[in-house]
Amino acid sequence: MAQEQKVSITGPAGMLDGRWQVAEQTQLGVLMCHPHPLFHGTMDNKVVTTVTRTAAGLGLPTLRFNFRGVGNSEGVHDKGVGEQDDVLAALSYARNELGWQKVILAGFSFGAGMACLSACRAPEGIAALVLLAPAVHHFDAPNQLPYEFETFIYMGDADEVVPFDEVSDWAERVVPTPHYQVFCEGSHFFHGRLTDLKASLQEDWTPLLKAVGLG
Repeated sequence: MAQEQKVSITGPAGMLDGRWQVAEQTQLGVLMCHPHPLFHGTMDNKVVTTVTRTAAGLGLPTLRFNFRGVGNSEGVHDKGVGEQDDVLAALSYARNELGWQKVILAGFSFGAGMACLSACRAPEGIAALVLLAPAVHHFDAPNQLPYEFETFIYMGDADEVVPFDEVSDWAERVVPTPHYQVFCEGSHFFHGRLTDLKASLQEDWTPLLKAVGLG
């Protein structure tokens, strides 16, 4: 597998530092958003890289990036407001610069919230929404998601950061009903369960892979 390439994404608050994994096909790619910048969240987080490596192993191109003010990305943290625009800028880059036709938009914790809200603002071209331990206590989780794509939620029932009950309650109330997988004794960072998470992602992405001739 080829190494990721460094890319610079033009964002509304300046350039965003990113990493792009090339693949032979560009019909479907994975864009991954990292956890909270104020709690040391970056695109190098282990959950983030587990998702992108899983995707790359399936033949999918991937893109991960640092939100504004993180690492070499310009700008300053904007409390989850401007960060949504960062996601939209990365989506635009994936489509217009990398040539992706469809995008699996994924995020972990804070990044899951930003991915969710961005998908609601711009659902066009999104093949699936993947939310890992979505920090529903930190963002205004919507009561309705777009019908253009399916949503997948992955949560550990021993999460020490995001309240498990709040995520479960939201997963039960939001429409359309998302796919919701609970990892027994799973922590926020999926310690000891990353292999299981990888297997779940592979299984859930199979229908999408078949649509582009990879499954």
